[in-house]
Amino acid sequence: MANMNREEIIADLAPFGDIGDNAVKASEQNGKITVKLTREGRPLKILIDMASGKIQCTWGTAPVRNFASLSAALASEIFSNLRRWADSQRELLKRELPDPSDLLPIYGAMQTNAEIKSLAAVDAILGGEARKENASEILLVDGPAGIGKTNLIEQLTFLRADGYRAIAKPLILHVKSRGRVLSNLLDLMAFSLQTIRSQITYDQIPVLAKHGLVVIAIDGFDELADPNGYEMAWAQLGELVTFIRGRGSLILAGRDTFIGRERLLKDVPELRDSVDIVNSITLRPPSPDQAREWLKKHNWTDANFQVPSISVLLEADSFALRPVFLRLLAEHVKPKDLKDKHERYLTPFLVNHMIQREAGLYGRPVQAVMNLGERVNFVGEFLCEVARQMVDSQTESLEASEIAWISEASLRSDLPAEVVTLIKNRASVVAFFVNDERPGFKAFMHSYLLNYFVAIVSIRALGKGDVPKFVRRNLLGSEFLGVFADVAAETAIAGQAEFGAFWDRASSLSLGYTSADRGLRNVGALVLGALPSVRSESSIILREFQIDDAVIRGTCPSATLNNIGVNQLDVRGSDLSALIWEDSSIETLLADDSVRVSISIPAPKKVSLPNGAEIVGAEDVASWLDAHGRNEETTSSGGIASQALRRKPIFVLLMRAARLRQHWMRADNEDFQASRIVNDPAWPDLSRILKSHDYLREEVRQASGRASMFYHIKNRESILAEAKDDAALKALFEELAKA
Repeated sequence: MANMNREEIIADLAPFGDIGDNAVKASEQNGKITVKLTREGRPLKILIDMASGKIQCTWGTAPVRNFASLSAALASEIFSNLRRWADSQRELLKRELPDPSDLLPIYGAMQTNAEIKSLAAVDAILGGEARKENASEILLVDGPAGIGKTNLIEQLTFLRADGYRAIAKPLILHVKSRGRVLSNLLDLMAFSLQTIRSQITYDQIPVLAKHGLVVIAIDGFDELADPNGYEMAWAQLGELVTFIRGRGSLILAGRDTFIGRERLLKDVPELRDSVDIVNSITLRPPSPDQAREWLKKHNWTDANFQVPSISVLLEADSFALRPVFLRLLAEHVKPKDLKDKHERYLTPFLVNHMIQREAGLYGRPVQAVMNLGERVNFVGEFLCEVARQMVDSQTESLEASEIAWISEASLRSDLPAEVVTLIKNRASVVAFFVNDERPGFKAFMHSYLLNYFVAIVSIRALGKGDVPKFVRRNLLGSEFLGVFADVAAETAIAGQAEFGAFWDRASSLSLGYTSADRGLRNVGALVLGALPSVRSESSIILREFQIDDAVIRGTCPSATLNNIGVNQLDVRGSDLSALIWEDSSIETLLADDSVRVSISIPAPKKVSLPNGAEIVGAEDVASWLDAHGRNEETTSSGGIASQALRRKPIFVLLMRAARLRQHWMRADNEDFQASRIVNDPAWPDLSRILKSHDYLREEVRQASGRASMFYHIKNRESILAEAKDDAALKALFEELAKA
């Protein structure tokens, strides 16, 4: 107690006093402080020995209680009753979480490059370092969408609650952004406390954290943004860091493009690099071997993994290795469903497969009046409307009764009443939904699926000239925009008319939009996300968009961008060399070494790289841009391809093919993105060389009633990375140079 004074003790105890009671009173005499307040209608007298730190509490007529420290007193039944919290949290999570044997393996790395492969290893990091006096501790958990950040926090929360009576490690308050914007952290804490039926109030949590009793885990921290960026989120975090100094710890989880150890130390001035403890864990997808072993627990076999259409999904760096997709594969897809399915994109295939299954689960009365095609269309439309209602309301869950009404509204009007009732009764139990923390509420099984349907709604609505409420009011974050880019790419092929209507209206909206809301900023982000998917006979010109976050994936066609301003532009893995920028600006560019930019790209104020490094300063930024396309003579990015090889059409084609986000390219003109690759004059030589070096898989399969050739380029990430220690890639490049 020697490091706490009378005023600090009063401030810490004030939140525990009854509302309407007189202020906390404290007097100091002979090295002891006496504090008096009213708690739950009973007078509470606390005697604090400042030398020993021992506490004596007299609460109403109850016997006097003695505690070794103020922290011990705060944990007791007199104040927060953390044992009851732990019991409630354990029972809640026991019902909600999957069985431990069903969990995907944890795989990550700390900033020191130490590997993290277990929940126990994560648990040991928190509080594992000796800290200086008056210090705070932060553990960053970052990674891409669907990598398992939320699941990791839930498992850690359960571990602490389950073992609390044996070893009283600090409990974890799991605070989620829940799809809101402009959220106040205290509001989110209050909601999280409500879900575990805690009688602790939100203003008591920072005090408990300060005393090392509770760890505040802020999940989706990157979503706590404001229209001007993330100043509010950083400011709230700074205040919290300052308040919990002493024994306090925080967990921050968010996208790897947003938070990183370096950025945190730079943008939160309250953090002191030499005093406060800041550790980070970057979560990575399970390895292919880990994924296969886990799928075997769900009735997959070694023979299944030999099927080409399955094996390409489980290659290193595959999108399908993310836990969200592995879970979908395990729980909603049988291996035979994937056999000979040479899909362009994984998400549409999995979602459409689940919709087909749902459409087949309605009984005979429904099937008698709705054929399979009608049921499939209904389920898809219904899920889109649920997603739209969620984002319009800035929430990630709805009451089951509201979902039932949405299902009814999605049906045609001439159906018999008993059929409508049957469909409404099934509405909230479809496979896409899981129980929310709030009783009676339902959420999509993962935010990725919510974003998928919102992306479809965005394209359809804007194509009809409707700017949805969520586009006009919400902040469209990078996680959603990344999903949108893939949905746009698939729609441009499978729904050309729908995509064309969207592009025509959205790309020209800046010339006639007059509403003073966020609509134009968000539409601009959607337009940039869809740009790589555009096939246009006429010149593409985009004008007058001011955008917050934007994500571009793949290779952009030739286009002129006039008076375009972007606060944060994520172009990792992309080729922007065909873009002409005029009177435009970029604040922050999120990039990697595979990025290619054009001569006219506006110089950003900083370039953020995947490892958390940031390039700032006009000279360093200019040097980076020159090395990544702005200056043809110096473009190398430190890769293994020579300047001469980079100029060869066969190499340019390889890089375009590697940036294509499709699993399979079909050798016909149905898919214009693939046709630009396989119909290129350099493709016969490139495909021959790729195949000889085991970088290409070819499959002849029936598709749309006729045999077609399908191509899959292997190890695309490593091709784009051009790692100097990659012997196989070096051999490939050497042969390409001779071609």
